[in-house]
Amino acid sequence: MPGSPLTPSQVSSIAAYVKTLGRVAPENVPGDRVRGEAIYAGLDCARCHTLGGRGGIVGPRLDDIGARRSAAHLREAVLAPEASVPSDFLQLRVVTRDGAALTGIRVNEDAFSIQFKDLSGRLHSFWKDELELIERQWQRSPMTSYEGRLTVEQTDDLVAYLVTLGGDGSE
Repeated sequence: MPGSPLTPSQVSSIAAYVKTLGRVAPENVPGDRVRGEAIYAGLDCARCHTLGGRGGIVGPRLDDIGARRSAAHLREAVLAPEASVPSDFLQLRVVTRDGAALTGIRVNEDAFSIQFKDLSGRLHSFWKDELELIERQWQRSPMTSYEGRLTVEQTDDLVAYLVTLGGDGSE
């Protein structure tokens, strides 16, 4: 591979710029971050999401979610998780020829096989001819909606906590 005509300083500047792409500016939001952290800990979020190296692997990692998503997006994700499911995220329900039904998130698929993680994070791989049914559930999310389960104040607190994750350097 040929060398770069850029100086090390130029490479560093470009790398610093690229790191800023896709980041959102820190926001001041209503709610109490400390109470929000306690609410997060009391919910089942860690079943699917990783935070601080702990938790599940089915959902997105949350360590820097405050830098990647706005408060409005996070509020919507908490209250209506199926409102904006990423286009590369596909929930599946499969039924094997012996009648076992499994639900999970697609990891890979080709013409002959399919691989997915179930909701506990366990990887499954099948030849498609071993399956009775492959149901692709577009715009579906295994995430629970917390609308009606959290008060407005609890939702504000939770969002206030989430926006600090990687968003202002405090986490």
